[in-house]
Order: sequence, then structure tokens, then C-alpha cells
Amino acid sequence: PAGYRRKGSVQGGCTVDRGAVPSLLLVFAVAAGLGGCKLEKHVATNDGDGQAQQVVSSDPGGDMDALVADIWSKQVLPHLQQTATDMAVLGDAIAGDVDVAGEAHGYRPSSEGSPWNFAARVQGTILAARTDTRAATAEVDVTADGKADVILQLGPVIRGTALRDILPFVDFSSFTDQIEFAQLSRSLNTRAYESALKDLPRDDLVGKTVDVLGAFTVRGDGPPYLITPVETKIGGS
Repeated sequence: PAGYRRKGSVQGGCTVDRGAVPSLLLVFAVAAGLGGCKLEKHVATNDGDGQAQQVVSSDPGGDMDALVADIWSKQVLPHLQQTATDMAVLGDAIAGDVDVAGEAHGYRPSSEGSPWNFAARVQGTILAARTDTRAATAEVDVTADGKADVILQLGPVIRGTALRDILPFVDFSSFTDQIEFAQLSRSLNTRAYESALKDLPRDDLVGKTVDVLGAFTVRGDGPPYLITPVETKIGGS
């Protein structure tokens, strides 16, 4: 029917893109024999700068690495760059009231009980580094009080789902199932390592300065917060 676009057929089924189509047409489509099809509604979100962004979705069995490669420079990095808040500001705000901080600076999916996620700009000094493991990390003092405020993930093993969950244009309902949604998170983490962490020096990090753009999730715990970097610069002592 007019207003629908057949995206493909899998074992007799299909995926139909429903745009701004009146509900009467939806009723007509079902009556006309599209009952075996999956209806996908694609809507735009606002990136915080007045620009509409397409909600990311996938076909069944989609290649998450390819999907991340497509959206990384066009949507992921610009969103984090535009919404990041200085970590010193975030630390104080979260310590005061995480929900108030979240409303002002963070994002969380609409599902009940979801934790707040934050995009952060981290500038500080490395106090300690653990690089003898595949889940390498560096502890960073942001407030110059001699204590670690954040822990940077250096990889190659990157834990958590902060990069996926900070993105308002990524929603579970746009993916086939929980397995595919988890694979999206792993692909985002892998891309972050390959682009921002793989070539970083691993020796003599203590005492050096860092400038990092990244994301983290607050799950009721206090600092230091576990940051997943997407841009990283390491300076001198």
C-alpha cells in the first residue's frame, strides 16, 4: 500500500517500513494480507542541537560491526562530542543528587529502573595504571586532590554497555532480540578500542595527563566511575 516500503523477505515474511502513515492504512494493510510481516516504525530523535537523527534499527541477523561502522562517525561521535559535560562538574552534580544530575546532563532508556548514563570530558592526571591484563585500566585524578575520580578502560577487553545506553537513537525495540542488542554493545566497545585505545602507549603512564571523551553508567555506586573512552590523548608529566 502507499506509504509502505518492502525492505526484504525472509522465509516468506517481510519487513515493512511504517512512516507517518495514517492508522487507517495500517488497518487496510493488515486486512490485505500483510499479517506475516514485521512493521518497523522509524522516527527521528533530536540530537540536542536541533538536528534530527534517524533511529538506528537492524534487520534480523544483521551485522552489528557493519552497523556500528556506519553510524560511528555520523552519529555516535557527534552525539558524545555535543553532549559531554566536564567530569569535575558531573562528579559534583552526581554526588549531590544523581537524578537531578541525570535530568540535567544524562540520558537513560525509557524502561523503568534504567540507570543514568553520562557523556563526559575527562581531563586529569593518571595516578595508577594496570596494563598487565587484557582488561587494562588507568585511574585518573580529575579534581587534583590525589584521589581517583574515574577509571579509564584501556582494553582490549572493554566492559559494560555505557556506549550503547548513552545513545538516544538506539532503542531495544528496534532490534531483533536481546542477543542482537548485546552484540551491538560489544561492537561499539570494539570500535572504541580500535579507534581510541589500541595505539596508546602502555608504559610509564603514571603521572601523565589525559584528555578523554567517553561515557559511563551510574548504577548506585560512587566514584571512581568506569569510563569507556571514544577519544583519548595522553600528554606529558
